[in-house]
Amino acid sequence: MTRTPKSPSTLPQRQDTWYLAARELRIWITPPDEEPYRPYGALVVNFDQGLIQRLDTFPSRPTPDQVLETLFEAIRNQPPGSSSRPHRPREIHFEDENLFKAVASALEDIGVLAVFQPAEEIADEIFSEMEVHLKAGPVAIPGLLSQEGVTPALVEALFDAAAQYYHAAPWVHLTNMQPLAIQVEPETEPRYVVVMGNGGVEYGLAMYKQWDDLMLQFGLADNPLELLPEQGAHSLFFGDVTQVPFDDLEAIAEHGWEVVDEEGYPIPAVYTREGEVSRPERADLLWYEAAMRAIPEFVPAHLAVGDQGDYHPARAEFPMPTHAGVKKVAIAYPAGELPKEDRRAEMLDWAGFDADEDDDFDLPRGFDRRAMEGSLSIFGSGFDDPKEQQAQEIMYAAWDEQNPAKRINLAHQAIAVSPNCADAYVLLAEEEADTLGHALEYYQKGVKAGENALGKEFFDENVGYFWGILETRPYMRARAGLANSLWDMGKKEEALTHYREMLRLNPNDNQGIRYSLLNLLMELNRREETDALLDEYDGEWSSEWRYTLTLRAFQKGGDSPAARQVLKEALEQNPYVPDYLTGAKRIPNRLPEMVSLGRESEAASYSSTHLNFWRKTAGAVDWLKGQTQPSAQKATEKPKKKTGRGQRGRK
Repeated sequence: MTRTPKSPSTLPQRQDTWYLAARELRIWITPPDEEPYRPYGALVVNFDQGLIQRLDTFPSRPTPDQVLETLFEAIRNQPPGSSSRPHRPREIHFEDENLFKAVASALEDIGVLAVFQPAEEIADEIFSEMEVHLKAGPVAIPGLLSQEGVTPALVEALFDAAAQYYHAAPWVHLTNMQPLAIQVEPETEPRYVVVMGNGGVEYGLAMYKQWDDLMLQFGLADNPLELLPEQGAHSLFFGDVTQVPFDDLEAIAEHGWEVVDEEGYPIPAVYTREGEVSRPERADLLWYEAAMRAIPEFVPAHLAVGDQGDYHPARAEFPMPTHAGVKKVAIAYPAGELPKEDRRAEMLDWAGFDADEDDDFDLPRGFDRRAMEGSLSIFGSGFDDPKEQQAQEIMYAAWDEQNPAKRINLAHQAIAVSPNCADAYVLLAEEEADTLGHALEYYQKGVKAGENALGKEFFDENVGYFWGILETRPYMRARAGLANSLWDMGKKEEALTHYREMLRLNPNDNQGIRYSLLNLLMELNRREETDALLDEYDGEWSSEWRYTLTLRAFQKGGDSPAARQVLKEALEQNPYVPDYLTGAKRIPNRLPEMVSLGRESEAASYSSTHLNFWRKTAGAVDWLKGQTQPSAQKATEKPKKKTGRGQRGRK
């Protein structure tokens, strides 16, 4: 039998004073595939004994009946850690007048006096401690209005400028390798801005007060925090409601500051080397406002594309109305010469691994299919020169080795056996090179080593059959790495030459070079050459091909029957892509290592490199949005290893 709870009126009464506060908590609950929400807490405190009698949480604002039940349960039950027996208090003070009025008569019926008498400081302390415990971390960063001299009117102007900047979407036109120099009156020196959002992951702008601070981002450090400027890294990014400091959320509700959409809350912040987060000072907020009003004026009117896909140098001045009055804003592009060769290369994190250690350890990497080629060599394939073959066998062992330090040692051993071992240079470029420049040098050596190992006559006799011949694969790997590195360093024509030559040597394209070439041709706006490549591999059934064919059809004829037909085919191939291209979903910060044809992983991978081609085509995204539904259909999963630059990363 279910026991009927005791009526609170039957319990003894003591001369206690309790306190009831029901508040929206400063934490977020984010269930998967559901909207985030802030729960409410109903807190009952015994003032006389300094005890929390009860704390209940609710997914939404509790009703008077729910609050009354919380009070009754507090009366019926002994609080944890207390010797006090269940009892009624003499009176209960309320923080909220509406709740007090709603439950006062019910409490009077059980002999308890209800009093509207807020004691917010006590409740503030308890709720703050509880929120820290629930979040397993410190309370959120302070609001903008906590900064000296920052007024609601100033923040309103900042939010208005941020909305203008967000709608203008300058990230469609500028990558993080194309910073601007911006001088705002009365300052006499420029600050430097990197527009964030070209990769479709995080939108906003990063601001550097000195050129040297920007150059730090190209340095090397064991701890990334060491690369932040000494005075802190400044940025204003657009996030969703869960990323906004709670003080700012309350101020937005009170003052009605403009927010463009659910992921368009402007969040200015300063990040320190100690891992702390603070808010910009008044002068910085005024600078942000002026800069965000001027950038949308500068980008479309003054940046003209050159032959290599970059912009011609440009400079302009604007009188900008701001919260502080009309200010002269001067913008220049480029902001300076970026040391592309000194950019950090993508390296494995293998700190802590010892080349001489034989103990078991957690594997830092997955299976490397290059190790399989060693088993194929027993069928008669391989290099004629015994030294070259010996070096290659060392590299098969290196590809199979899980310890990064040992792999690098094996690569150096292979070079010592034969300097014509291209794979050894490939591994060193991938895992030992600390900068793009160093990686490029290794790949160049690898290509030269491969040419020496194969010989000129081999190239003439076997064109069209590369990769199918086992000993060509180290050379082809080195040449693909070389082309990718040249592209990363802005040497796009050289990269094009290598990609085209690799497809001539291996038109079956086992490496996925066609994806890289397609991406680069689109970046350079070489439309006729793009069409020729699309035709050459017309049977290709991937998002790269089907959606690029769709975009090209729209570029040629707008909303035409041809464009709608190829879009239909693209949707059959992968229905998840439109969500990423139209902004219904953001591209994840970390792309999957494996993609599956027709699945969401492929959609994110394709969009990470092709998003801006769609955004730069007038009307294309709106057309796609109008032609598709936000929810994707199910598709059969076909696992496919990511290959080629087109699926490898974002610019």
